[in-house]
Amino acid sequence: MEKNNSNITVSSKAELIENDNVKKQRESASKIEEKQKDAAAKAESAALSSRLDDLVRKAKEEEKRANAAEETLKTERAAAAKREELLNSGLALANSALKKTKSGGFGGFLRGLLVGIAAGAAIMYFLIVPNIPKTPLTETPAPVEDADLTIDNDGILGYTAADFQDAVLGAASEHQELVVMEQPLSISTTITKAGLANLPIFSKMKDITYFGTGVYTVDLSGMDKEHILVDESQNTVMILIPHARLQYVNTNLDLTEFEDTENGLLAFGDIKLTAEETKLLETTVYNSMEERLSEKELLDEADRFAKLKTWEIFQPLVTAVSPAFKTVIQFTD
Repeated sequence: MEKNNSNITVSSKAELIENDNVKKQRESASKIEEKQKDAAAKAESAALSSRLDDLVRKAKEEEKRANAAEETLKTERAAAAKREELLNSGLALANSALKKTKSGGFGGFLRGLLVGIAAGAAIMYFLIVPNIPKTPLTETPAPVEDADLTIDNDGILGYTAADFQDAVLGAASEHQELVVMEQPLSISTTITKAGLANLPIFSKMKDITYFGTGVYTVDLSGMDKEHILVDESQNTVMILIPHARLQYVNTNLDLTEFEDTENGLLAFGDIKLTAEETKLLETTVYNSMEERLSEKELLDEADRFAKLKTWEIFQPLVTAVSPAFKTVIQFTD
Protein backbone atom coordinates (compact mmCIF):
# COMPACT_ATOMS: atom_id res chain seq x y z
CA MET A 1 0.00 0.00 0.00
CA GLU A 2 1.31 3.44 -0.85
CA LYS A 3 0.03 6.93 -0.03
CA ASN A 4 1.56 10.34 -0.49
CA ASN A 5 1.02 14.06 -0.27
CA SER A 6 3.26 16.82 -1.59
CA ASN A 7 6.13 16.07 0.80
CA ILE A 8 5.85 12.47 2.04
CA THR A 9 5.32 9.04 0.54
CA VAL A 10 4.42 6.05 2.72
CA SER A 11 4.61 2.51 1.38
CA SER A 12 3.85 -0.55 3.52
CA LYS A 13 3.60 -4.30 3.30
CA ALA A 14 1.90 -6.60 5.83
CA GLU A 15 3.31 -9.99 6.79
CA LEU A 16 1.76 -12.58 9.11
CA ILE A 17 3.77 -13.67 12.12
CA GLU A 18 4.03 -17.32 13.16
CA ASN A 19 4.84 -17.00 16.86
CA ASP A 20 4.26 -19.24 19.89
CA ASN A 21 0.74 -17.89 20.41
CA VAL A 22 -0.25 -18.86 16.88
CA LYS A 23 1.20 -22.35 17.37
CA LYS A 24 -0.64 -22.80 20.67
CA GLN A 25 -3.84 -21.61 19.03
CA ARG A 26 -3.56 -24.25 16.32
CA GLU A 27 -2.59 -26.96 18.79
CA SER A 28 -5.67 -26.09 20.83
CA ALA A 29 -7.81 -26.40 17.69
CA SER A 30 -6.36 -29.84 16.96
CA LYS A 31 -7.14 -30.97 20.50
CA ILE A 32 -10.74 -29.78 20.19
CA GLU A 33 -11.08 -31.72 16.92
CA GLU A 34 -9.91 -34.85 18.75
CA LYS A 35 -12.47 -34.15 21.47
CA GLN A 36 -15.15 -33.89 18.80
CA LYS A 37 -14.32 -37.35 17.46
CA ASP A 38 -14.35 -38.82 20.96
CA ALA A 39 -17.62 -37.08 21.86
CA ALA A 40 -19.26 -38.28 18.63
CA ALA A 41 -18.27 -41.88 19.39
CA LYS A 42 -19.60 -41.63 22.95
CA ALA A 43 -22.86 -40.09 21.73
CA GLU A 44 -23.32 -42.92 19.20
CA SER A 45 -22.71 -45.49 21.93
CA ALA A 46 -25.14 -43.76 24.30
CA ALA A 47 -27.78 -43.51 21.55
CA LEU A 48 -27.39 -47.23 20.75
CA SER A 49 -27.65 -48.13 24.42
CA SER A 50 -30.75 -45.96 24.74
CA ARG A 51 -32.37 -47.65 21.73
CA LEU A 52 -31.59 -51.10 23.15
CA ASP A 53 -33.02 -50.12 26.53
CA ASP A 54 -36.10 -48.84 24.76
CA LEU A 55 -36.54 -52.13 22.88
CA VAL A 56 -36.17 -54.11 26.11
CA ARG A 57 -38.68 -51.84 27.84
CA LYS A 58 -41.19 -52.21 25.00
CA ALA A 59 -40.75 -56.00 25.00
CA LYS A 60 -41.46 -56.11 28.74
CA GLU A 61 -44.52 -53.91 28.29
CA GLU A 62 -45.79 -56.18 25.51
CA GLU A 63 -45.23 -59.19 27.75
CA LYS A 64 -47.17 -57.52 30.57
CA ARG A 65 -50.02 -56.67 28.18
CA ALA A 66 -50.09 -60.24 26.87
CA ASN A 67 -50.17 -61.65 30.41
CA ALA A 68 -52.92 -59.21 31.39
CA ALA A 69 -54.93 -60.15 28.31
CA GLU A 70 -54.51 -63.85 29.14
CA GLU A 71 -55.66 -63.27 32.72
CA THR A 72 -58.65 -61.29 31.46
CA LEU A 73 -59.55 -64.09 29.05
CA LYS A 74 -59.36 -66.65 31.86
CA THR A 75 -61.58 -64.50 34.06
CA GLU A 76 -64.12 -64.02 31.26
CA ARG A 77 -64.17 -67.76 30.54
CA ALA A 78 -64.74 -68.54 34.24
CA ALA A 79 -67.51 -65.94 34.39
CA ALA A 80 -69.11 -67.39 31.24
CA ALA A 81 -68.97 -70.87 32.72
CA LYS A 82 -70.57 -69.58 35.92
CA ARG A 83 -73.31 -67.85 33.97
CA GLU A 84 -73.95 -71.02 32.00
CA GLU A 85 -74.18 -72.99 35.24
CA LEU A 86 -76.62 -70.48 36.72
CA LEU A 87 -78.64 -70.50 33.53
CA ASN A 88 -78.93 -74.28 33.59
CA SER A 89 -79.89 -74.18 37.27
CA GLY A 90 -82.50 -71.53 36.58
CA LEU A 91 -83.94 -73.50 33.69
CA ALA A 92 -84.11 -76.63 35.79
CA LEU A 93 -85.81 -74.73 38.60
CA ALA A 94 -88.30 -73.19 36.18
CA ASN A 95 -89.00 -76.57 34.62
CA SER A 96 -89.61 -78.07 38.08
CA ALA A 97 -91.94 -75.22 38.96
CA LEU A 98 -93.86 -75.77 35.73
CA LYS A 99 -94.40 -79.41 36.56
CA LYS A 100 -95.65 -78.52 40.03
CA THR A 101 -98.00 -75.96 38.53
CA LYS A 102 -99.63 -78.62 36.39
CA SER A 103 -100.16 -80.89 39.41
CA GLY A 104 -100.85 -78.38 42.19
CA GLY A 105 -103.85 -76.39 41.08
CA PHE A 106 -104.07 -72.65 41.53
CA GLY A 107 -101.72 -72.56 44.56
CA GLY A 108 -99.14 -74.57 42.73
CA PHE A 109 -99.55 -72.34 39.72
CA LEU A 110 -98.92 -69.21 41.84
CA ARG A 111 -95.82 -70.71 43.45
CA GLY A 112 -94.56 -71.85 40.07
CA LEU A 113 -95.14 -68.39 38.65
CA LEU A 114 -93.19 -66.69 41.42
CA VAL A 115 -90.35 -69.18 41.16
CA GLY A 116 -90.25 -68.70 37.37
CA ILE A 117 -90.13 -64.92 37.71
CA ALA A 118 -87.31 -65.17 40.26
CA ALA A 119 -85.41 -67.62 38.08
CA GLY A 120 -85.88 -65.43 35.01
CA ALA A 121 -84.70 -62.33 36.87
CA ALA A 122 -81.59 -64.17 38.05
CA ILE A 123 -80.88 -65.41 34.55
CA MET A 124 -81.29 -61.90 33.09
CA TYR A 125 -79.01 -60.41 35.76
CA PHE A 126 -76.14 -62.83 35.24
CA LEU A 127 -76.44 -62.74 31.46
CA ILE A 128 -76.89 -58.98 30.89
CA VAL A 129 -75.20 -57.09 33.75
CA PRO A 130 -71.65 -58.43 33.16
CA ASN A 131 -71.84 -57.22 29.52
CA ILE A 132 -72.83 -53.62 30.30
CA PRO A 133 -69.90 -51.33 29.29
CA LYS A 134 -68.16 -49.74 32.26
CA THR A 135 -67.92 -45.94 32.12
CA PRO A 136 -64.74 -44.49 33.65
CA LEU A 137 -65.33 -42.18 36.60
CA THR A 138 -62.87 -39.60 35.26
CA GLU A 139 -61.83 -38.65 31.76
CA THR A 140 -58.23 -38.22 30.63
CA PRO A 141 -57.61 -34.51 30.05
CA ALA A 142 -56.90 -33.46 26.48
CA PRO A 143 -53.31 -32.42 25.70
CA VAL A 144 -52.55 -28.73 25.94
CA GLU A 145 -51.89 -27.35 22.46
CA ASP A 146 -49.25 -24.89 23.64
CA ALA A 147 -47.31 -27.42 25.69
CA ASP A 148 -43.58 -27.52 25.00
CA LEU A 149 -42.30 -30.04 22.50
CA THR A 150 -41.41 -33.20 24.41
CA ILE A 151 -38.65 -35.39 23.08
CA ASP A 152 -39.61 -38.46 25.03
CA ASN A 153 -38.65 -41.64 23.13
CA ASP A 154 -42.00 -43.04 24.31
CA GLY A 155 -41.59 -41.31 27.63
CA ILE A 156 -38.39 -42.88 28.91
CA LEU A 157 -35.99 -39.94 28.70
CA GLY A 158 -38.15 -37.10 29.90
CA TYR A 159 -36.33 -34.09 28.42
CA THR A 160 -37.66 -31.42 26.12
CA ALA A 161 -36.28 -29.25 23.33
CA ALA A 162 -36.39 -26.36 25.80
CA ASP A 163 -33.96 -28.19 28.08
CA PHE A 164 -31.31 -28.05 25.35
CA GLN A 165 -32.21 -24.50 24.36
CA ASP A 166 -32.11 -23.12 27.90
CA ALA A 167 -28.74 -24.73 28.59
CA VAL A 168 -27.17 -23.34 25.41
CA LEU A 169 -28.65 -19.87 25.75
CA GLY A 170 -27.47 -19.66 29.35
CA ALA A 171 -23.88 -20.23 28.22
CA ALA A 172 -24.25 -17.91 25.21
CA SER A 173 -25.29 -15.06 27.52
CA GLU A 174 -21.91 -15.36 29.24
CA HIS A 175 -19.98 -15.03 25.96
CA GLN A 176 -21.50 -12.03 24.20
CA GLU A 177 -18.36 -11.32 22.12
CA LEU A 178 -16.38 -14.55 22.08
CA VAL A 179 -12.77 -14.15 21.00
CA VAL A 180 -12.04 -17.06 18.65
CA MET A 181 -8.70 -16.16 17.05
CA GLU A 182 -5.83 -13.71 17.28
CA GLN A 183 -3.42 -13.16 14.41
CA PRO A 184 -0.22 -11.14 14.88
CA LEU A 185 1.41 -9.41 11.94
CA SER A 186 4.10 -6.93 11.06
CA ILE A 187 4.01 -3.93 8.73
CA SER A 188 7.18 -2.99 6.93
CA THR A 189 6.83 0.71 6.16
CA THR A 190 9.05 3.01 4.14
CA ILE A 191 8.74 6.77 4.55
CA THR A 192 10.18 8.92 1.83
CA LYS A 193 10.23 12.67 2.36
CA ALA A 194 11.04 14.77 -0.67
CA GLY A 195 13.43 17.68 -0.32
CA LEU A 196 14.05 20.83 -2.29
CA ALA A 197 12.41 20.70 -5.72
CA ASN A 198 11.70 17.03 -5.09
CA LEU A 199 15.25 16.24 -6.11
CA PRO A 200 16.62 12.87 -4.85
CA ILE A 201 19.78 14.48 -3.49
CA PHE A 202 17.65 16.43 -0.99
CA SER A 203 15.31 13.50 -0.11
CA LYS A 204 15.28 11.35 3.04
CA MET A 205 14.07 7.76 3.48
CA LYS A 206 13.43 5.71 6.60
CA ASP A 207 12.24 2.10 7.16
CA ILE A 208 9.99 1.40 10.14
CA THR A 209 8.45 -1.93 11.15
CA TYR A 210 5.19 -1.83 13.10
CA PHE A 211 3.55 -4.74 14.90
CA GLY A 212 -0.07 -5.47 15.66
CA THR A 213 -2.61 -8.20 16.32
CA GLY A 214 -5.95 -8.80 14.67
CA VAL A 215 -8.65 -9.99 17.07
CA TYR A 216 -11.54 -12.05 15.63
CA THR A 217 -14.78 -12.57 17.53
CA VAL A 218 -18.20 -14.19 17.25
CA ASP A 219 -21.18 -12.21 18.49
CA LEU A 220 -23.46 -14.54 20.48
CA SER A 221 -25.64 -11.78 21.93
CA GLY A 222 -28.35 -12.25 19.29
CA MET A 223 -28.87 -15.96 19.85
CA ASP A 224 -32.34 -17.20 20.73
CA LYS A 225 -34.27 -20.49 20.61
CA GLU A 226 -34.62 -20.21 16.84
CA HIS A 227 -30.85 -20.75 16.62
CA ILE A 228 -30.97 -24.08 18.48
CA LEU A 229 -32.51 -26.90 16.43
CA VAL A 230 -33.13 -30.27 18.07
CA ASP A 231 -33.44 -33.30 15.76
CA GLU A 232 -34.39 -36.44 17.65
CA SER A 233 -34.26 -38.65 14.55
CA GLN A 234 -30.58 -37.79 14.10
CA ASN A 235 -29.79 -37.32 17.80
CA THR A 236 -28.31 -33.89 17.13
CA VAL A 237 -28.56 -30.40 18.53
CA MET A 238 -27.64 -27.94 15.78
CA ILE A 239 -26.54 -24.53 17.03
CA LEU A 240 -26.47 -21.66 14.54
CA ILE A 241 -23.88 -18.93 15.08
CA PRO A 242 -22.84 -15.86 13.04
CA HIS A 243 -19.60 -15.86 11.09
CA ALA A 244 -16.43 -14.69 12.79
CA ARG A 245 -15.40 -11.12 12.08
CA LEU A 246 -12.33 -8.97 12.53
CA GLN A 247 -13.38 -7.06 15.62
CA TYR A 248 -10.38 -4.76 15.93
CA VAL A 249 -6.66 -4.38 15.25
CA ASN A 250 -4.48 -3.86 18.28
CA THR A 251 -1.23 -2.07 17.40
CA ASN A 252 1.75 -2.55 19.68
CA LEU A 253 3.86 0.60 19.42
CA ASP A 254 6.33 -0.65 22.04
CA LEU A 255 7.64 -3.20 19.53
CA THR A 256 8.13 -0.69 16.71
CA GLU A 257 11.53 -1.01 15.02
CA PHE A 258 13.21 2.03 13.44
CA GLU A 259 16.02 1.78 10.91
CA ASP A 260 18.59 4.50 10.31
CA THR A 261 17.54 7.32 8.02
CA GLU A 262 18.99 7.21 4.53
CA ASN A 263 19.75 10.71 3.31
CA GLY A 264 20.35 12.03 -0.17
CA LEU A 265 23.74 13.54 -0.97
CA LEU A 266 22.69 16.99 0.23
CA ALA A 267 20.11 15.92 2.84
CA PHE A 268 21.03 15.92 6.53
CA GLY A 269 19.40 14.88 9.80
CA ASP A 270 16.44 12.67 10.61
CA ILE A 271 12.99 12.84 9.06
CA LYS A 272 10.69 15.20 10.90
CA LEU A 273 6.98 14.75 10.28
CA THR A 274 4.26 17.33 10.62
CA ALA A 275 1.04 16.45 12.43
CA GLU A 276 -0.66 15.85 9.09
CA GLU A 277 2.16 13.58 7.93
CA THR A 278 2.10 11.64 11.19
CA LYS A 279 -1.63 11.07 10.79
CA LEU A 280 -1.07 9.89 7.22
CA LEU A 281 1.55 7.42 8.43
CA GLU A 282 -0.68 6.03 11.21
CA THR A 283 -3.66 5.69 8.87
CA THR A 284 -1.60 3.91 6.25
CA VAL A 285 -0.19 1.45 8.76
CA TYR A 286 -3.59 0.68 10.31
CA ASN A 287 -5.28 0.28 6.92
CA SER A 288 -2.52 -2.09 5.76
CA MET A 289 -3.05 -4.23 8.84
CA GLU A 290 -6.82 -4.25 8.47
CA GLU A 291 -6.66 -5.06 4.77
CA ARG A 292 -4.34 -8.03 5.30
CA LEU A 293 -6.31 -9.36 8.27
CA SER A 294 -9.59 -9.16 6.31
CA GLU A 295 -8.46 -11.48 3.54
CA LYS A 296 -10.52 -14.61 2.93
CA GLU A 297 -7.93 -17.11 4.11
CA LEU A 298 -7.85 -15.53 7.57
CA LEU A 299 -11.61 -15.11 7.81
CA ASP A 300 -12.03 -18.79 6.89
CA GLU A 301 -9.50 -19.73 9.56
CA ALA A 302 -11.36 -17.60 12.09
CA ASP A 303 -14.62 -19.34 11.15
CA ARG A 304 -12.95 -22.69 11.75
CA PHE A 305 -11.85 -21.60 15.20
CA ALA A 306 -15.33 -20.15 15.84
CA LYS A 307 -16.97 -23.53 15.25
CA LEU A 308 -14.45 -25.32 17.43
CA LYS A 309 -14.56 -22.87 20.33
CA THR A 310 -18.36 -22.64 20.44
CA TRP A 311 -18.58 -26.44 20.22
CA GLU A 312 -16.21 -26.70 23.18
CA ILE A 313 -18.49 -24.39 25.18
CA PHE A 314 -21.87 -25.88 24.25
CA GLN A 315 -21.12 -29.61 23.87
CA PRO A 316 -20.83 -30.40 27.63
CA LEU A 317 -24.18 -28.68 28.21
CA VAL A 318 -25.92 -30.72 25.51
CA THR A 319 -24.35 -33.93 26.85
CA ALA A 320 -25.54 -33.04 30.36
CA VAL A 321 -29.13 -33.02 29.08
CA SER A 322 -28.67 -36.24 27.09
CA PRO A 323 -25.40 -38.08 26.43
CA ALA A 324 -26.97 -39.58 23.31
CA PHE A 325 -27.05 -36.21 21.48
CA LYS A 326 -24.25 -34.72 19.40
CA THR A 327 -23.56 -30.99 19.12
CA VAL A 328 -23.29 -29.57 15.60
CA ILE A 329 -22.22 -25.98 14.94
CA GLN A 330 -23.30 -24.27 11.72
CA PHE A 331 -23.42 -20.67 10.53
CA THR A 332 -26.63 -18.71 10.19
CA ASP A 333 -26.02 -18.03 6.49
